[in-house]
Amino acid sequence: MSETPPTARKKSIHPLRDALLAFSLTFVTSAVGLSIIYFEARDAQMQSVRSELLQLARTTAAQVDGDLLRTLTSPAQEGSPEHLRALQPLRRMHHAATDVVFVYTGVMIKGRIFWILDSKYGEPLAAGEDAPDPIMTEYFIDDAELVRAFVEHIAIADIEPVKEPERTLLSAFAPINDSAGKFVGILGVDMVLDKVEARMAVIRRAFVAALLAVLVLSLVAGAVALRFRRFAAAVVSKLRQARAEAEASATAAQSATRAKADFLAMMSHEIRTPMNGIIGVADLLRNLSPDTKQKKLIDILTASGSSLLRLINDILDFSKIEAERLELQPKPFELRALLDELEHLLGAHARTKQVTLKIDADPNLPAGVNGDRHRLSQVLLNLGTNAVKFTDRGEVRISVHALRVEDGNARLEFTVRDTGIGMDSEALGRLFTPFTQLANSRRHRSGGTGLGLVIAQKLVKLMGGRIRVQSQSTKGSTFSFAIELPTAEVTSATATCMVLRLEVLSILVAEDNAVNQTIIDAMLRKLGHQITMVGTGGEALAALASTDFDLVLMDCNMPEMDGIEATQRLRAGGVRDSRIPVIALTANAMEGDRERCLAAGMDDFVAKPVTIAELRKAIERVRETSRAAAA
Repeated sequence: MSETPPTARKKSIHPLRDALLAFSLTFVTSAVGLSIIYFEARDAQMQSVRSELLQLARTTAAQVDGDLLRTLTSPAQEGSPEHLRALQPLRRMHHAATDVVFVYTGVMIKGRIFWILDSKYGEPLAAGEDAPDPIMTEYFIDDAELVRAFVEHIAIADIEPVKEPERTLLSAFAPINDSAGKFVGILGVDMVLDKVEARMAVIRRAFVAALLAVLVLSLVAGAVALRFRRFAAAVVSKLRQARAEAEASATAAQSATRAKADFLAMMSHEIRTPMNGIIGVADLLRNLSPDTKQKKLIDILTASGSSLLRLINDILDFSKIEAERLELQPKPFELRALLDELEHLLGAHARTKQVTLKIDADPNLPAGVNGDRHRLSQVLLNLGTNAVKFTDRGEVRISVHALRVEDGNARLEFTVRDTGIGMDSEALGRLFTPFTQLANSRRHRSGGTGLGLVIAQKLVKLMGGRIRVQSQSTKGSTFSFAIELPTAEVTSATATCMVLRLEVLSILVAEDNAVNQTIIDAMLRKLGHQITMVGTGGEALAALASTDFDLVLMDCNMPEMDGIEATQRLRAGGVRDSRIPVIALTANAMEGDRERCLAAGMDDFVAKPVTIAELRKAIERVRETSRAAAA
């Protein structure tokens, strides 16, 4: 075998490789250096904030009269001279530091933490802000740094900030001593990190700008390397580069899709968990016979929670539709009941604006049809809500006409007409654009995602129709669509509101979140049931192995053993009753979550946030199913 001639080896030129090598070395080296600088700057910023907050906590704790603090042991002492005198150093620090939102003191008695002082006592409260906790209010949240400060009598700050829906907080704690130098309690300071976030945003923008500059320089380096190669080899290298970029784009698109789905699932769960506390507490308070002022506040709390939940659902629905993962779930339902429900939901808002709401139902409508009642109601409620919102006088009319009813199918036309502000041609052209709100006047500007009409149009298309719009500025608007649904036989159960009387049940609740435990416990006791609460799937199995229960409410996300695995093990045996009804009570509300729960052996599914009425209906459903199976 002859050796390869030297001339042949010289012809083996790789211009794309050389260009990519120059680009990669320049970009990666610079990007790594910039990343190190960025993370060092971020850590330095946070360390500076922790040091500043710790110094504030220590300084204020030194000013607190420990002997006086020791005497405050009862809520009855609120507003006393001793209480007000003890509050003075806390108030001074709160007023002096604009970034500080809470200053408070606490004591530990037999391993339990109680709040004593709150700098917001006696201060005017902002709208929706909770009143300060009374003296000796027990603190139930597991806070490792706070507990360590109590146990070791040291000053300490949170390792990582705590992210809330509207802000990010960092807490620091410092010991309070009496005149003899003995430990009395802990002073805590919560600081909002808005200014820190602003500084970090500047650093991030600088990092991105530098990274883009490096990217440009790297591309130039690669282009220079490529320019000195042969023309023919350059053509080949460009083809290889195009192929590599196409594969990278496909991989990036797949990764982005997976990341988007994971992010939406996580955000849905994390937001629904506190929402369960907000809406659940409002539901419980409503059953405590509040006075008129309290009822108004409860209504505001409920409406705000419901608005936030609608925003979450809009975003999730839009994501499902964009990913083509949303499917209709047709079931028989009564048309008249749907219209009654719309009249009830929209009537109150219309009456407050002195707008007439009229519902017109064609007498030739079939009694029942087979379709996705929830999605049809979502479309009509969105159109009706917009009509009421943008109508200051006159009327809103919702009409349903039977265009054709034959051969077991009904062609139905739904129309929502208003006498409101209307739209010009320019606004009509943007009507179904995502994240767009068309009302420009302050009177009609409102919150929202700008997704309602987009989702409504896509849902109607899934049903086989299309929303048509006729509108003229100052003359009102008319939205209409026609869809075809199979007729169905239905009972008129939806026309009457029956109050179900449940027998007293022994219910096991598996839930790890302390707030949700409190809410679910209160709701079930309000319904008259006996409750046993556990925090993990393993504890649930142990309880079921030793005690008889009538029903299990199972959270899906719990430490050690989640609700899915616990239900599978329960159905496999090892408990007193492996056929006991299990209801999934979870903040997981993405597409497929219900199916996974039912596949694991659960009997029903309730997504948080939950109300007393929803909980009662779910319990009654599984009890009826169990009684039918036993018969």
